[in-house]
Parts: sequence; structure tokens; C-alpha cells
Amino acid sequence: MNSLKLNYDKIASDYNQRYPVAQKWERGQALLELAQQVQAKAILEVGSGTGYWLNLLQQVTNGLYGLDYSMGMIGQAKQQPATLNLAQGTGTQLPFRSGTFDMVYCVDAIHHFGNHRAFIREAYRLLKPNGALAIIGHDPHSAGVSSWYIYKYFDTVYDTDLLRYPAGTSVTSWMAQDGFTGVSSQIVEMINNTHVGNRVLQDPFIKHNATSQLALLSEETYQAGMKHIHQALWDAKENDEKITFRSDIHVKMFLGYKR
Repeated sequence: MNSLKLNYDKIASDYNQRYPVAQKWERGQALLELAQQVQAKAILEVGSGTGYWLNLLQQVTNGLYGLDYSMGMIGQAKQQPATLNLAQGTGTQLPFRSGTFDMVYCVDAIHHFGNHRAFIREAYRLLKPNGALAIIGHDPHSAGVSSWYIYKYFDTVYDTDLLRYPAGTSVTSWMAQDGFTGVSSQIVEMINNTHVGNRVLQDPFIKHNATSQLALLSEETYQAGMKHIHQALWDAKENDEKITFRSDIHVKMFLGYKR
């Protein structure tokens, strides 16, 4: 049975495997452009994990702050080349003074915060006037927009994501209601990966500890999903057919400003 809570300390040392060097990450470019636009001097990433995204922003400022609940992740972030100011805490009670940051953001993390709207309110409190909040991730509630083979082959993953992730329409509505202006939603990255046949087994995202979607699964449920994939590969071979495993994911940025 799945739990909606994940112990990131257990997977911290292997987590950066999800960022292969060959993959271009447009969401990183979106963060850089936003930081430059607001002339950010102090930036906070909530759910900063291994510090991968914060490290990119050293091109803009040395005032880089990260907050994560996992001490294992914080330990990994300390190994980044950039000098990061790191703290442990939750996304709903941010341990910083009001009006501290020019930019607050999270990447693939809001679904871990529990009370999504509480995070948005906390971000508003922490921002300086003209500061920006960016929430980046995919929206499993957007039917027909994205597809991911993981949802097909691993039992319960899609339904669990629907429970964990806020709908994008809710995020933009909360932002507007809680004082943000210029609220918008845009696709900042389109992940289009096609794995043909056995190449799917080399996908870094198929490993049990590479994403929260799979890491939340029990070993039994994860292995059942892998068995499902191996069976599909075998059936395709027996029928002399080509089988493809597609990841077509639209990554969105929900953006708002504090005026």
C-alpha cells in the first residue's frame, strides 16, 4: 500500500540521476530569465532538494537560499559548486522574515507541501514589492495535455498524483485571491521522450528511487509494474512488433508578482 509521505533521506544520494547531462532543461532557463527580469538579489527555493536548480542561478546572484525538509537532501545540496544558504523546514511555515526575497520558487515540489495554499500565502509574505513567485511542475489534472507511460504501467501512480498535486486552475486562482498580480500560466518545457523497445529499461526515471511517483510505491507494487513492462516487451517481440514507451509531459510555470 502506498503512503503519501516519502522519506527523501533514503534516496538523496541517488536523486541527481534524474538529471542526465544530455537532457536540456528549459525550466532552468525560465528561472534564469525570471531572476534577471526582477533583478533578483535574494532568491529562495522551497523544496530545494539537491540544490540542482539553485546552482544554476548563481549566474544571477550569490544570494541563494534553499529550504528542504530532508536533511539528506540538504547534505547533497551542500556539495553544489555554488554557495547556498540552506535551512530545514516545511513549505507551509517558512522560517524567514517578511519581505526578504525578490523571488521565491519551487520546481516539482508543491505536491509535497500538503497545504498548497498555505505555501502560496507564505511566499507572498516573504516577497519584497515587485517580487515574483514561480511554481513549476506538471499538472496531472490537465486531461489530454500530457501523457506518461509510468502512469500506464505502474498501478495507483496516476490516482495518487491526482491526490497530491493541486490543479493548475486552483493554483492561479489562489495566487490571485491572495494578492498576486499579473498571474499567468505558461508551458515552459515540453518533455518528449520516446523509448523504443528495451531502451525503456535505460530511462533514468524508471528507477524505483528516481521520482517520488515510483519511490512512493512498495517494492511489491514497483516490481509488479516492472513485470508489466517486461511482459509488454515480450509480447511485442513474440508478435514481431515495435513497442514504444512515451513521455509527453508539459511542464508549466504558474507565475505571479507582489506589487
